[in-house]
Amino acid sequence: MPHWFETMEERLWLLPDEEGEEEARFIKKALRLRKGQAVLDAPCGAGRIAFHLACQGCAVTGVDLRPQFVNRARRKFRTEGLQGKFKVMDLRGLDFEEEFDGVLNWEGSFGYFSEKENFDLIRRYARALRHGGRLLIDQANREYILRHYVPERRRGEVIIRNYWDRDKQRIISRRIVNGRNDPKNMSSMRVYTFRETKELFKQAGLVVEAFYGSFRGEQFRRSSPRLIAVGRKM
Repeated sequence: MPHWFETMEERLWLLPDEEGEEEARFIKKALRLRKGQAVLDAPCGAGRIAFHLACQGCAVTGVDLRPQFVNRARRKFRTEGLQGKFKVMDLRGLDFEEEFDGVLNWEGSFGYFSEKENFDLIRRYARALRHGGRLLIDQANREYILRHYVPERRRGEVIIRNYWDRDKQRIISRRIVNGRNDPKNMSSMRVYTFRETKELFKQAGLVVEAFYGSFRGEQFRRSSPRLIAVGRKM
């Protein structure tokens, strides 16, 4: 049976290609990337962040499960005359080894697998890094979510119904589009705490260097909307 990230309607989650310059600038700084260094964007979606990283001088490789996203990223790079490599791949099958100076998982794209698979993904990210390279994972801050918990909200024609599964520590979200409750638009995300994230990085052989509360670079606090962790491979 397909997972939601294989089936959810594209318009419900992709941001415009033009957005992302400021985010990419933060990512490049947080990963301490220099011009020409190699960075892996996984998952890359349609290449929104990858495009801006390439414009800022990074050698970009992007990976995503959806062929239509990867093809869109390739077209964008060709049109703009940028160099970039893109692969259709399930993150759980990442097989790079010491190829990158930086790896990123951006915009809340972590936590959608089982506990075991989520940890294995971090190990795969770490294996893809050269020694001294850095991994950045951007998540929603669990405490912020629970303090501002809204069981239902509307975005245009879309109604989003959220359920907090306390036993599994997951946010279950159903998206009702034009009155239709389609199972393909339901997601389930494991939300990790500050301490849990730090331990996951440690077990994967990464030393956590920083936690940020937003892509503007503010220091992480319990009230921060985001939990952005940066770890270095020894």
